[in-house]
Amino acid sequence: MNFNHLEYVVKTAEYGSISKASGKLYLSQPYLSGVIKGLEEELGYKIFHRSKSGIEVTELGEEFIKSAKIILLELKKIRELNYADEKPLSISCYYATYIMEMFLKFKNSTKLKLPDKIREMGNREVLESVLAGESTMGIVFFAQEKKGKYYKLAENMGLQMEGLFQPMPMFAMMSENHKLAKTEEIEIKELGGYPYVSYDDTSSKMFLKLLGIEENEQLLEVSDRGSFYDAVMSGEYLTIMAYKNIPQKSGVKLIPIRDKKLYLTSCYVISKNYQLTKREKEFLEFMTTDRRKTDGNL
Repeated sequence: MNFNHLEYVVKTAEYGSISKASGKLYLSQPYLSGVIKGLEEELGYKIFHRSKSGIEVTELGEEFIKSAKIILLELKKIRELNYADEKPLSISCYYATYIMEMFLKFKNSTKLKLPDKIREMGNREVLESVLAGESTMGIVFFAQEKKGKYYKLAENMGLQMEGLFQPMPMFAMMSENHKLAKTEEIEIKELGGYPYVSYDDTSSKMFLKLLGIEENEQLLEVSDRGSFYDAVMSGEYLTIMAYKNIPQKSGVKLIPIRDKKLYLTSCYVISKNYQLTKREKEFLEFMTTDRRKTDGNL
């Protein structure tokens, strides 16, 4: 048994599939399956029940995974002892171009070379990541109408949520080659009549329901920003995004929504009673200061 094997089991349980976990971990499926089988033989009990429909964590497996998570968190603390007050950033974030840009700028602007980490995922997954201790800080974005719901969810999970940027207006976004690109305004119901691209996480699906276009037969759901922007730039798909000051020659067209004013709210999330490190405070200040200077897309 080694620490990597503990992580493999935890991730397999999270993804609910050896096949999916192997892809996310960049391991071959036979290798991951063999690791889990060898670990179960070493322990003398099954961690997972296997069936044609997938895997299910056993009762003893649940206890094993709880202990494994504690061990991995303690290991993380041990590895970070050398950094004293300048601990690496460990951030989970909703899919946001701006945050990634600021993250890279911040790293390049500091003299310290630390193994910072940022991962993109859905809002619910961000909260779960902070709750599990996999990230010390999360960043979420959601429609202003859902603010109360997200604050309540964070409170129920024992998390603290704080506002980040000023609410941003949202627009229909598409390629300059899209059929609607020359339209001055658009109504939400029109969005349901065209191919629409969305992320496939729970919060994005909630947003589609808020718009009333969740039943769009031409909906394309993706799980990463690369695929998202490829779909938009193809000229076939449109979406909704908070976006200001479009870069010249960006190839993107933003169209105001006529019948409803949509705003995007942003927050950072930490565990209750958690004290932000000096580096985390500096990163938040870096982002908000830069945001006041130039507004870009999220």
